[in-house]
Amino acid sequence: MRLLSILLIGGLAGVVSLPAHADDATPTATIVIERFAFEPAEIAVKAGRKVAFVNKDQMPHGVVGEGAGGEVFRSEDQIEEGGTFSVTLTKPGEIAVSCGLHANMKGRITVTQ
Repeated sequence: MRLLSILLIGGLAGVVSLPAHADDATPTATIVIERFAFEPAEIAVKAGRKVAFVNKDQMPHGVVGEGAGGEVFRSEDQIEEGGTFSVTLTKPGEIAVSCGLHANMKGRITVTQ
């Protein structure tokens, strides 16, 4: 019985983790770029949350986000295969996401309060 308790507690220790810093308390939402598409194509996140775009294509991509007031964010450089671009979204609203290099790639982020 004691061995079972130790195994259960040890197993749970790998599942439960505390953030190292207060900034890590809000998890990052991840959008994968693969097969010339954003996956998921549409997500909703709370204001203040970081969104990471991870390129799994063999081609470079650029990420542009546009809201009602114009451009919200843009990756400064092309995101190469295996590369990541992250942005923290602070204002509620709809953001249309596209690839600056491939016009057919589109997505949407809804930022809530």
